[in-house]
Amino acid sequence: MNERASISIERSEKRKVIMENPNEASRGSSSTAPAIIVDESERSTVVMERPPKWLLPILVALEPHQPETKEHIHKVPPFLHGIEKHKGCFDPMMVSIGPYHHGKKELEEVEKLKASIAKEFIDKDIDKLDWFEEVARNARLCYDADANDNNDDNNSNNNNDGKFTRMMFLDGCFILHFIWCMGKNKLNETKLRAHQLPFVLGDLFLLENQLPFLVLQALMDFKGSISDWEDCIQKFVTNSRLNLDGSSHLTSFKINDRHPHLLHLLHKVLAAGEEKIEFQKKLGHTFRSVIELKTGGIEFKKSESGRLKDVELQVHRCYADLFLPQLVIDDLAKAKLLNLVAYEACPNGPTDDSIVTSYICFLDALIDHAEDVKKLRSQQILINLLGSDQEVADLFNELARKLVPSPSNYTTVMDQIEDCYTSKWFKWAREIRSTHFSSPLTAVASIVAAVIIILTFAQAYFAVFPRGGGGGDENRRTPKPSRKIHYS
Repeated sequence: MNERASISIERSEKRKVIMENPNEASRGSSSTAPAIIVDESERSTVVMERPPKWLLPILVALEPHQPETKEHIHKVPPFLHGIEKHKGCFDPMMVSIGPYHHGKKELEEVEKLKASIAKEFIDKDIDKLDWFEEVARNARLCYDADANDNNDDNNSNNNNDGKFTRMMFLDGCFILHFIWCMGKNKLNETKLRAHQLPFVLGDLFLLENQLPFLVLQALMDFKGSISDWEDCIQKFVTNSRLNLDGSSHLTSFKINDRHPHLLHLLHKVLAAGEEKIEFQKKLGHTFRSVIELKTGGIEFKKSESGRLKDVELQVHRCYADLFLPQLVIDDLAKAKLLNLVAYEACPNGPTDDSIVTSYICFLDALIDHAEDVKKLRSQQILINLLGSDQEVADLFNELARKLVPSPSNYTTVMDQIEDCYTSKWFKWAREIRSTHFSSPLTAVASIVAAVIIILTFAQAYFAVFPRGGGGGDENRRTPKPSRKIHYS
């Protein structure tokens, strides 16, 4: 054993080498010789007491990687992908973008359109694209390593045919062409059939179907006006959100800002608003459904913005108004919401306390049955394009499975709701409503009874205090004696 035994560990920023004592084997495991740790990045040597053998694998184990960059595109977390009722919500139905779903046979129809769309998009400048190879190399770093195995430009089996670069180019041109046609209201120029349009729109906001925004930025810089692109993308994302109103309150963004992908922009639009850190003040109260809160004096109204953070309770003397943002529930809403939730669950997800996840849990607490949905629908808080109200109620119960809301979202408003519901004024008003106004018939009877009581009181009052005075003897007029005529 004349050679030194060593273990090398590669890291993203530095390299450490633990040098074992060269004569360790001859002396056995009882050796107390120190272990030498060399930090090659700093060219320094640290001598430490010899650790037990069982501890050595821990010391030399790979340190956790640095946090992924915001541009990294993760796959859907297993805890969401494994739910049977969520099956299909994370897979594209019409078009694949990026390597995760590339090559699926069921997506071939639209895949065949990409080459002609790219040629039309670039037009006469198609011979000036040498710079795109560098863009594709940067884009590859945004995907999981195993996803690039079959699309590796440096893989000898692919004969260096630039498969990944070509995929990035075709997908980028397709997305921008689609966004341009949608923004300019030229749907007939998309090369897609009418029934394909909504599915493509939904596919472009799936977590595993994202293209690094740096690819889109490079193509937009190469082709067209930046201001025109910003306007088109703003319209595209705004029209893809989950509500119909409040577009004037939505957050704008610049193309040259650092955006990971389109799903991030959709999340930014929905989650925009003043950052409020609200920590839980109470524990253990049971949240109540829409119908129960309504009977308790809390009415539901639609907020004017389309931001999920804009939930507000306005408290009055004996009642309160709860303002909620509008949501459109259609066939694609479930997939869109779940992919936003999956994005929030990613290691490089948005850092705004999982607002979409929290709002789904908040609505799940409010919605138990179809009657709850009916009430929210009557106030335009939920736009039901899915089917029956019971289907919408079931949808939110499914969406909230295995989701944990952030403790800093909606906690304050939930505490306010509970305080209002249990306050003595609300209880008093609730008892009056339940006793005297539970139905139109009892309401009319109560009003009639109240009128009779008031009239009876008035009659008694005027019997004691006639209209001529206040009822006191001193205020009564002494009648004048009648004039008598005497005859002689």
